[in-house]
Amino acid sequence: MFSDRWNDLTPSKRCDWIDQLRGWAVIVMIEVHVVNVWLHKGLIPGWLNFLNGLVAPSFIMCAGYSLVLSTFRPDGTLRPFAPTAKRLGFILLCAYALHAPGFTAAEWTVLSTPQKFSELFKIDVLQCIVFSLLMLQGLARIIRRPMVYAAVALVLALGATWAAPHLWRQGVADGWWLPIRGLINGNTDRGVTALFPLFPWIAFAAFGSVLGALYRHFRVMPTEGKARWSESRWLVSLSLLGVALLVWGSLYAREWLWNGTFPASDAWRLHNTTLPSVAQRLGVVCVAGALMGWVEMVRSRWVGPNLVEAASRESLLLYMLHLNLIFGLLLVEPIRVRTGWDWYSMGWPGTLTLTVLIIAVNLAAGVAWQRIREKGNLALKIQKSALVALGVWFVVGGWMTYFHFRKSPELAREPYPFLNAARMRKGLPPTEDGLSHDPLEVAREKARRRLKLSDEDRRMLNSTP
Repeated sequence: MFSDRWNDLTPSKRCDWIDQLRGWAVIVMIEVHVVNVWLHKGLIPGWLNFLNGLVAPSFIMCAGYSLVLSTFRPDGTLRPFAPTAKRLGFILLCAYALHAPGFTAAEWTVLSTPQKFSELFKIDVLQCIVFSLLMLQGLARIIRRPMVYAAVALVLALGATWAAPHLWRQGVADGWWLPIRGLINGNTDRGVTALFPLFPWIAFAAFGSVLGALYRHFRVMPTEGKARWSESRWLVSLSLLGVALLVWGSLYAREWLWNGTFPASDAWRLHNTTLPSVAQRLGVVCVAGALMGWVEMVRSRWVGPNLVEAASRESLLLYMLHLNLIFGLLLVEPIRVRTGWDWYSMGWPGTLTLTVLIIAVNLAAGVAWQRIREKGNLALKIQKSALVALGVWFVVGGWMTYFHFRKSPELAREPYPFLNAARMRKGLPPTEDGLSHDPLEVAREKARRRLKLSDEDRRMLNSTP
């Protein structure tokens, strides 16, 4: 059986290993956000931190990989850019919407703060993917030859990782225009920290493009009706490449920084920006992708929907859904104070339970939307209805939160401009930012509103005459 797979030169029609890698990256990404929000600080073990740190590299690498196969036709010509531009534009709109002050007029006005408007320009993973793909698209359309493009993309990946630690030095790009500044490094400037600047993160997309071009050459493009390599040979080569990158990256991770080029105080801060660190993570991702490819080759096909494939194909939907579910619903102030599901408020049992539930909701939504998309008219009707609902919500939403904090300004955690006026109406002294800085004052208001009290709240109230 193994020899049959090794010698099977049928050209590839669909890349299972990249679908699986992207799908699992989306699933683990949901776990990352749930754990980082609700688990007590200090409880995340080192191995889980490392695993969670592979989500973004996997996601970005998959995007670069898919670019080659979706840009170059089998005959070597380029597909039109307009559909790609439309797709990337929509993703970019979603990316900035996630960091906007909100989806309602109230959040853009009475519930806004200067910091919220600054956060609009934060460079997160979707912004990184779009800007990286736009640059790589430009290269592909200038070069127009897939293997030459792969060589240039490899040089870009190496150049970005070489430059990254130098660009992350303190003071570099400080004061630049915020929409551009976050593309350079992840140093905090004016209260905004770019999570995924192009340096070094474009390297993962560029390396993914290299893999995509190689896969296209060896597995997709037929020679006399046959592929140059079998899928088995590709997966073995991918795993060997991954091991080599992992070993080299692990061996040189410290030496790359502690050679006198960078101050010792900056070494750990710059660790994830260096070429060995990028190589190390790419190595693990390649090995994991190869393993997933082998599993897909030998496993029996399950009855029913493939949940991982659904997560892969509906990755943008699941990305938007789980973030809005966590940060836009479960962490809004009225729900948080009533459930007690505050930041870092749970142990492992509660966190794991919530993780499973949120992942299940998202996977169910992914499968449901796949089935709906098979009925084109129904999908279009739902999208139009959703836009109408979003327009209505923009007008009427958010005001409950506004009136909640007008009645209870002590419970606010954002410095809204109306808080001091609300405090003065209740006979409370104004503060510099409008927020309450007295824990006893907050506990009393929670008790008055019959909201869930923490142990510390009860202790303060019981000790006060």
